[in-house]
Amino acid sequence: MRWMLLLQILCVSLVTGQTVFTTDFDTALPAEISPGSATLTPVQGFGALGPTGNSFGGSFLRSPTANVVTLQLTGLPAHTTVNIGFLLAAIDSLDGSGSYPSGEYFHIKLDGVTIFRESLANALQSQIQTYIPAPGAQLARRVDLGFSGPGSYFTDSAYNFAVEPNLQSIPHTASTLTLEYVIEGVGAQSLTDESWAIDNLKVEVANGAASQVPHLANYKITYPVGTVPRFSGLLHGATPLANATLQASTDLGFSDAWVDLMTLPVNINGSASFIDIPDPGADMAPRNFYRVKTVP
Repeated sequence: MRWMLLLQILCVSLVTGQTVFTTDFDTALPAEISPGSATLTPVQGFGALGPTGNSFGGSFLRSPTANVVTLQLTGLPAHTTVNIGFLLAAIDSLDGSGSYPSGEYFHIKLDGVTIFRESLANALQSQIQTYIPAPGAQLARRVDLGFSGPGSYFTDSAYNFAVEPNLQSIPHTASTLTLEYVIEGVGAQSLTDESWAIDNLKVEVANGAASQVPHLANYKITYPVGTVPRFSGLLHGATPLANATLQASTDLGFSDAWVDLMTLPVNINGSASFIDIPDPGADMAPRNFYRVKTVP
């Protein structure tokens, strides 16, 4: 197996946002949420996981895989960016990426545009989880927190997505907002086998010129020699992007110049999201590093 590194530069605003929606799911389900088949459920062993002031407790919104949970907001004040925060419970035998089953991905869309899509793996240590938590995001990993466990493939994980850089300072100006959450993929199974839940969901909007701090997000991708690696990701900043290009090099461009692989489409909100973009030349001349070059 050969490890690859995809480097992305994200600009994350330090401006404190105005909260336009928040819920801890401990009372009635808010009218803004369409849960599909998800239900309010006691958090069991997830209780108290999380930082002070943002921990699991009471109930959360638990969903089977392949079910879409939607949040719709209207009448938002004038703003230029949006911040999204929540706690994620990855419950029981989620199978990540691999040959069996071949993919279960936590997928988030903002106004129909993908802003996050990474696989989650609980069942076996040998399974591939493409999600690499930001510092402070991982609250628990492959431990028994209730539900179908303990034993067999039924372990659980917990993450604090309030510190996930991809969900902060997303360009957005509309007075309405739609968020969609789902775990999708051919490995989807019943609620008794695997599920997911969110708690402490919060949406903020922000305005004005913000000081910017660059964040470097590292994505490890592994693939067998002789096959084609594929990449997924998201880039955004305080100002909309004009274009973005996926590039490759064998030595970070020191003696082997960065090669343009593909121009990535820019979304209507000025971000660039890409799913399963291939590097067809890697099976013939393996490359060791990847990056995305952007132009604001």
